[in-house]
Amino acid sequence: MNIFTPLQVKHLTFKNRIVLPPMATEKSQLDGLVKKESLAYYREMATRGMALLIVEHNYISAQGMASPGQMSIAGDQTLAGHKKLSQAIRENGALVALQINYAGSNRQETMPGECLGASPVPHPVSHLNPQELSEKQIAEIIIAFGLAAARSKAAGYDLVEIHSAHGYLLNQFLSPLTNRRHDQYGGTLINRMRLLMEVIEQVRFRVGTDYPLLVRLGLSDTPPGMDLHKGGLILEEGIATAKAVAKAGIDILDISGGLCGSRPAGLTGEAYFLPWARALRSTVTIPLLITGGITKAETAAAIIEQGDADLIGIGRSLAADPEWLLKAKTQFGV
Repeated sequence: MNIFTPLQVKHLTFKNRIVLPPMATEKSQLDGLVKKESLAYYREMATRGMALLIVEHNYISAQGMASPGQMSIAGDQTLAGHKKLSQAIRENGALVALQINYAGSNRQETMPGECLGASPVPHPVSHLNPQELSEKQIAEIIIAFGLAAARSKAAGYDLVEIHSAHGYLLNQFLSPLTNRRHDQYGGTLINRMRLLMEVIEQVRFRVGTDYPLLVRLGLSDTPPGMDLHKGGLILEEGIATAKAVAKAGIDILDISGGLCGSRPAGLTGEAYFLPWARALRSTVTIPLLITGGITKAETAAAIIEQGDADLIGIGRSLAADPEWLLKAKTQFGV
């Protein structure tokens, strides 16, 4: 088994093990619609040979917008642009997923509307102090995730990814640093993961049992080998959440950081989330996608060959070098 070995996920065949992870381009305007610049960017990126391209995070409702220029899947008016985008990517040889997200208090201060979050405590990254979400508002967000997933499927995306990492709302509920609630959504880990599990349930209800789903899960608020965000989500809790997510019927688990983000400050070298993948590998059977500073084909190959993960996210290196995969084929004599 190597990075060019196909992988079957439900009815989808991944032609290799390389994934372009979601990277925010912010090429949309305040309306969030897919623009010609986004179409051109993703059309070209899809020609680089990866098996799966995950389109950047889309907000599921206007209140959940993170920044100006973020792409939207918040209403039916977005469908026409998304149909063009999914088609452009698939026509150039890649499977395509859309990542759906709600920012909560991890947003730019200039965003319109009230800043809402799990609890009224300052966000460690944005430093915004949100208004606590009511249970009615939480229920509305759960429905919004489901409707966004249904739109994604209708727009022709092969998969949908639920964003529960990088300090955004679902991560805010998981983390004890940002979740100080005393209701059914706070306190114990079971309660803190309740929102994520209810979102998965709603999304699955809206898209059906046969449609492939991913979750990008921040396994811990503190990076491997570091001591950041004391009192936040710890690895043992992240692994327990991953097991629950897998049991709920998610098809691929995309491993990343929590409040520490996808590129934690102070970490150097390649595959910095690899220790987490190894810790998780023996506890879940669904495919694992790992990102995190992986730039070399030999690093990706070793991870696959050793069975530590099933898919490799290559972001900036693949974006910078259109021939990354072609060079890897030459390197390995494929």
